[in-house]
Amino acid sequence: MEPYENIVIGNFLYSLGLTVGQESQGSVRPMCVNLMQQTPLDERLGDVMVANTGVTRLIEFKRKKNDSIKEETKREVLSRALGTDKHMLAISREIHWYIETSEAEGAFVSTVVPYIDFVDETVPATTIERFTSSVAKDAVSKVIDEATRASYEAYLALVSVSHGGLQGASGGLLINLSQEHGLRYVLVPDIRDLLLDHSLVREAYFERVQQQAMELKREHAVRSRQLSLKKSIDHDYEHEW
Repeated sequence: MEPYENIVIGNFLYSLGLTVGQESQGSVRPMCVNLMQQTPLDERLGDVMVANTGVTRLIEFKRKKNDSIKEETKREVLSRALGTDKHMLAISREIHWYIETSEAEGAFVSTVVPYIDFVDETVPATTIERFTSSVAKDAVSKVIDEATRASYEAYLALVSVSHGGLQGASGGLLINLSQEHGLRYVLVPDIRDLLLDHSLVREAYFERVQQQAMELKREHAVRSRQLSLKKSIDHDYEHEW
């Protein structure tokens, strides 16, 4: 029996983390990996969004056995919104992906194509393993320039608008792993902030959290000195008696 979408998504996210770890040399960049399935953002954007300074991917997962026409309808609406804009079509094929999974003679089968092309059976496809490896390499080694990131943001905005806009909100999480601080999760109140330039995200969230940690450390040091001084005074007082 083929696995349900949430099982595939969970294993994809785990595999992506493993692959990013293997590809990284030294500290790992902050990365946004958010599962939007069954949240208010699912209908407007997709199942999963992965983003950092080197990569942005919006991914939709579907089992081949699922005969719902929901995705075909969404793709058609998006196609009309893109029209003949060659630049936005190229951006779409770079960052927006469709992963279909199935079972064949007891084996797991995956087909990965650009979302805008998933109804075209002649489009070259890759596998979820190769796709995961490609995303991880970009996340570790690439750097997205400002003009490209602006195009990504414009495309994601177009996707959401074509599907009715981002009504409602959902928080997100930033993840950072470093030798100095280990693994850290930082809450982002609105997942749309994850579309910002990640140097700004780092400044707005991780550096703020680091500053808060330093302030707590200073407060703890002051309390420790006060307690030590009190013990010293009490000890001197006892000896006087």
